[in-house]
Amino acid sequence: MGTAAIPLILTVLLIVVAWRVVFGFNKDLVRVGAWGELARRSLPFAAITLMAASLPLVQGRGGSVPVIWAIAFGVFLILSRFVSEPAGERRASRAFRKGDYEGAAALYRKLAEERPLARHWAFLGAALGAGGHSEEALEASSKAAELDPQYGLAYYNRALILRNSGRRSRAIKDLKRALEADLPSRFKKAARGTLQEMQKK
Repeated sequence: MGTAAIPLILTVLLIVVAWRVVFGFNKDLVRVGAWGELARRSLPFAAITLMAASLPLVQGRGGSVPVIWAIAFGVFLILSRFVSEPAGERRASRAFRKGDYEGAAALYRKLAEERPLARHWAFLGAALGAGGHSEEALEASSKAAELDPQYGLAYYNRALILRNSGRRSRAIKDLKRALEADLPSRFKKAARGTLQEMQKK
C-alpha cells in the first residue's frame, strides 16, 4: 500500500466518523423510526460524504475545476446546514440561550405539537422549568420519557425540576434512570455530579 492510498483511507475515515456523529446525536430519532427527520438532519453529513467521494475526481486537475468544486461544495454545505435543523428549533434554542424561557417554551410547544418527538417535549420541559413553571415542566418531561423511555435527557431534566422543588427521592431516582438511558456525555458528567451531591445529604 503506497502513499496514494492515504487520501482514500482518510476519506473513508472521515465518512465513518461523520456518520457516527449523525447517529450519535440522533439515536432518539432512530429508536422511534423518525426516518424523514433523521434524513433531514443528515444532510450536512451527506454533503461531506459526497464531497469526499468526489475528491478523487478533481485531484490533480488543473485550471478552475478545483476552485469551482470547492466553492460549490462550500455553498452546498452551508445550505444543507440551514435545511438540516428546522428554523423553529434554531429560534427556540436561541431564545433559551438568551434567557427568554417564555419565548423558548412557546416555540418548543409548537414544535412538540407539530412533531411530537421526545426531544421537543424534553426541551419544552427544560424551558418551562427554567421559567419557573415546575408542574408544566414535569408534565412535558414525563411526556418525553413516555414517548421514548431511553431518552435520558427527559429524566435528567425532570430530576433537576424535582430537585429544585424539594422532591429529593424522586429526583435521585430520575438521575439514576438518566444515567442508565441514552444521555449525552456532557450531561452524564453533570448527572453523576448532581447524584453524588444529593446522595451525600
